[in-house]
Amino acid sequence: MREDDSEQGDDELLDDVPGPPGEPATDGSSPVRTRRIARWLTRNSWLILAAGAALVLTRVVEFEPPEQVRMDEASVDLVGEAPSQEFSSQLGNPQAVQLRATLRLYPRNDLDVREPDPKLDGTARVLSQPVVTTIYAMNATIDQTVRLDGGELEIDVALAGTPRLGDSTGANKVPNLDLEQELTVTSREKKWLGDPIQRVHLHTRGTLTDLEARPYRWVFVVEGKLFALDLELNRAV
Repeated sequence: MREDDSEQGDDELLDDVPGPPGEPATDGSSPVRTRRIARWLTRNSWLILAAGAALVLTRVVEFEPPEQVRMDEASVDLVGEAPSQEFSSQLGNPQAVQLRATLRLYPRNDLDVREPDPKLDGTARVLSQPVVTTIYAMNATIDQTVRLDGGELEIDVALAGTPRLGDSTGANKVPNLDLEQELTVTSREKKWLGDPIQRVHLHTRGTLTDLEARPYRWVFVVEGKLFALDLELNRAV
């Protein structure tokens, strides 16, 4: 008989023979149990690894960041003009007018951003800030396409504006500048099957006044994401 077979038989005999009632196990049985436990762990190591992996996966899936630091992690791609621009300090044409549209994405959709607030706006992500130049009574357009969630969601922002001189209250006063505008916000959501789903989220038109003193803001939500679009105006002095 081989030595390992003899050892296995001895181990089984020791496990099967009970000790006297009330007496603790002898010291000789401890090494035997240790060897049996070691062999069991070796044969079933895959079970231990699988249980550990399941525990780690469960903890990763259930993890949520604290509310005060939560930020939308959606990837954002901009299609169009440069994302950030400034007004020009020198405009060659005395009738020149510049329009700037700043598009922001906020970390949560329950924020009250109806009015510009430096604190809240500081938490937002500026997606685009194009500047276009036109002259009195000439239409200017700002078209931006923003892709989110890896390109599965596309948002189109189309703004058209025509600056017009208003009435002046004095002979030496520069006439007020009004802006006739039309804004449309649409989205396209790609699906695994079929055509993309298209939605209109905002459509408005009208005349804006006093844009040189303060920006005008539109607020809208697309697929649970909160956006604000600020329109500013600058003209040659």
